[in-house]
Amino acid sequence: MRVAAGKPGGTAESESPEEAHSDELRTPAGRSRFAGRLRRHRVPLLLLLLLCAVVLASVWGRADHDTTPLSPANPAPDGAMATAEILAGQGVDVQHHEQLAEAQAALEDNPGATLLFLDPAGFLTSEQREDLADAAGRVVLVEPSLEQLADFAPQIRSAGLLPQEPARHRLDAGCTNDDAEAAGTIEAGGKTYRGPVTCFEEPGSEGNDAAGSYAATKGGSAVVLGSADLLSNESVALEGNAALAFRTLGADETLVWYQAGPFDVPPSEAPTDPFSLLPAWVNPLLFWFLLVAALAAFWRGRRLGPLVEEPLPVVVQAAETAEGRARLYQDSHAVGHAAATLRAAAMTRLAAHLRLGPGAGTDDVTRAAADASGRSYAETDHLLNQRLPGTGAELVHWARDLKDLEEEATSS
Repeated sequence: MRVAAGKPGGTAESESPEEAHSDELRTPAGRSRFAGRLRRHRVPLLLLLLLCAVVLASVWGRADHDTTPLSPANPAPDGAMATAEILAGQGVDVQHHEQLAEAQAALEDNPGATLLFLDPAGFLTSEQREDLADAAGRVVLVEPSLEQLADFAPQIRSAGLLPQEPARHRLDAGCTNDDAEAAGTIEAGGKTYRGPVTCFEEPGSEGNDAAGSYAATKGGSAVVLGSADLLSNESVALEGNAALAFRTLGADETLVWYQAGPFDVPPSEAPTDPFSLLPAWVNPLLFWFLLVAALAAFWRGRRLGPLVEEPLPVVVQAAETAEGRARLYQDSHAVGHAAATLRAAAMTRLAAHLRLGPGAGTDDVTRAAADASGRSYAETDHLLNQRLPGTGAELVHWARDLKDLEEEATSS
């Protein structure tokens, strides 16, 4: 309360709560009490500020557009909005779907439509892919896996990767396919395939076993594009990429652009929580075992003897190290890992002996090894890059073949 100045009798005036709080903060005692309240509630205040910061960051940092690679609604460099918009401008009905049921319904409503299938993560099962293949009049695949090729285009085979240097290769059509001839030349990287119709062959690949960035069946019912560069925004305008993409995807009036997602995984294929399969008494028993193990470790840990000095470093023979690592691979049945190690070691030794330099790629080493050993490029490429041992016996035979190749290539 305060007294009005200049009024006889000291008439009291009413004071609002805001004014009282302001007067309290002006005094040293009030400021001290306010600081004390802040100290007592600093943890909840900090948590509240952190929560506000997270909410603001999520709101401000949220993207307003699709960020899925090769999505027709993604304007980013790895998206395919430019391809979809130009197709739509040419009269093609581009229907983008991210769920299997919607894609199947669209194919049933548009008999003979072209299906652009994109499933790089492999969400769909073989049965689901076969159903899509039956519903589609024509299928276009982009960098498909071996399983996807088997279901959609069994006549087309995977043939490996293009060299990573440079990132994109300038490839000529080199075939009589109308779409490839219209494109003329493309710039792409990625994978290569072999099929009844193979175009844009990789450098050095010739003959009936040639591999290229474009493969198709004779009737054109299935087309495989070996590189996402042919559709992405950042490279669709290079050379004849746009022409090849538009002629491949715009052959029919309707294009069903389907990108598989995790929601398409059938319930039977979804991962199961292993703990949900255990009976109810397992958790208490497991906790008891952990407690007993911790007590035993504490009990035995206090009875360790004195430290013993050992001269360092310890010299281990190279043969013992190699044998130990080989036994580890054998015990864990890591045939693939052992094969990758042998392959890398063989490529390194061949590159060093053939004096290819540190910048040599896989294709360079393969070609030089073929020339030095007198073998054909296809045979050498199959042995060094394509052959995949599946068992221990196959690994042993393959290792012997690698050794023979090295001896032939290094004997000169």
